[in-house]
Amino acid sequence: MTDGADPSRPDRVRRWTWPAGLLGGLLLVAFSLVPWGVSDQGVKPSVTGLGRVSVPGAAPEDVAFLEDLTRRPGLITVIVGVVIALAAALAWWRSELRWPAVVVVGIGSVVALVVAVVTLSDPGKHLFESRVTDAVDADTPIISVGYGLVGVLVVSVLSLGLMMSVVIIGRDGATEPTPDPDVASPADESS
Repeated sequence: MTDGADPSRPDRVRRWTWPAGLLGGLLLVAFSLVPWGVSDQGVKPSVTGLGRVSVPGAAPEDVAFLEDLTRRPGLITVIVGVVIALAAALAWWRSELRWPAVVVVGIGSVVALVVAVVTLSDPGKHLFESRVTDAVDADTPIISVGYGLVGVLVVSVLSLGLMMSVVIIGRDGATEPTPDPDVASPADESS
């Protein structure tokens, strides 16, 4: 009788860990390039994690002025995303690099998570310099959360969870299974 555990589950997790880590790193980069903050008030501006401002119908010099006053927190997540993607690709390629990659991807995921949570707490304050938020002086937030920021948050949580599962599975599967002595191997056959 079996205890209900699926012995192939750790193998499936190990097989898909590094392609998923590579995808996670690339998604962090991609989500940094899309809106982190949007507004449905007035001219409906949006700002990406890298500080690219979009204001429909605004003059280019006004948009450039706003872009000069952005903080660009997504720059950190782009760097972290590239590092995570490289670490995952190397771990996928070379098995001896897997444990260092677990550490790199885990730390990178925590950094991206911290950036996302801090920015999520007040997008206007963390996406724009204080001169912009002080000039607006509104009772309601000047900008709300965009889908790029939510994407960074979700991907970083999933990447961190994936690395934690690798550590847990690695700890459980630390000892290699010994071959069954009743099963003959090709080396045992004599000619």
